[in-house]
Amino acid sequence: MNRTQLANESWEALFRAQVALNEEFASEDVWVEVARVEYDVLYTLSKAPDGLSMAELNRGILMTQGGLSKLVARLEQRGLIERQPVPGDRRATCLLLTEDGRAVQRRVGLRHGTAVAATMTRILDEDQMHQLRALGTHIIDALDAAPVTRTAASD
Repeated sequence: MNRTQLANESWEALFRAQVALNEEFASEDVWVEVARVEYDVLYTLSKAPDGLSMAELNRGILMTQGGLSKLVARLEQRGLIERQPVPGDRRATCLLLTEDGRAVQRRVGLRHGTAVAATMTRILDEDQMHQLRALGTHIIDALDAAPVTRTAASD
């Protein structure tokens, strides 16, 4: 097998594993208060105690900008997140969890974390989980350190 084939098969295995795990977690009975995509927003904001701009949140969520804007509006209407002005920039706002949002994120997160642990420990041993974490972290860090700028095919 050449390097190109190995690279493509590695990517496909990673992608298919992620899809299979997402399907597994979607079937868990943990999404009572919020849908998975709503939880993703709450979880991402829970890791940012000073809040995130819409652009920063969008980088952490796999959604279109328009879809995320509508989702944020719904979560804001439900009282789970709030917008606050950014000091020194009258046009910018920062998204933060409300106390209710933090409580929902913790409840759902506890159930989701338990489901994730049960699935992952069922299919991987401890050494494999360490390897997977190291590989995933390496990929993320490498891409963050040296993002590739794409040009149009006609350039």
